[in-house]
Amino acid sequence: MNSPYKKWYEKNKEKAREQKREVMRRLRSESPEKYNEQSRQAKIREKLKLFEMYGRVCAMCGFDDMRALSLDHKKNNGNEERRSLGERGVYRRAKAEFRPEEYQILCMNCQFIKRATHAGHTNLNHAWLMQHSPCFQNEQEAA
Repeated sequence: MNSPYKKWYEKNKEKAREQKREVMRRLRSESPEKYNEQSRQAKIREKLKLFEMYGRVCAMCGFDDMRALSLDHKKNNGNEERRSLGERGVYRRAKAEFRPEEYQILCMNCQFIKRATHAGHTNLNHAWLMQHSPCFQNEQEAA
């Protein structure tokens, strides 16, 4: 059953959102340190939830230091999705429903190698990459 607030909210979404924006602006200006810490903690919780869903190691090389792991768009449409949903919106979408066909966890090295390879950069030393990067080796084997 809908609560009275939910009914009011449905009728007054814009007003409620504006009120919340005003409260958040005031709170940020009154104590930015507290707000920043809460924001950092929220991002950490969000990232941990993603690791629970998509894995705690790089899908390409197995690297497991969570400080260097992040969500990757398998279809290389990250910029597009961030523009439409915002960065936190992308995380919300990835958390709302497990989508292994769209997202994976990669370390930053593998992210950059994937980006460079996808962009067709020819100035990379492919011989060096083949010798030193298990990520690149795995990608070549899959092709």
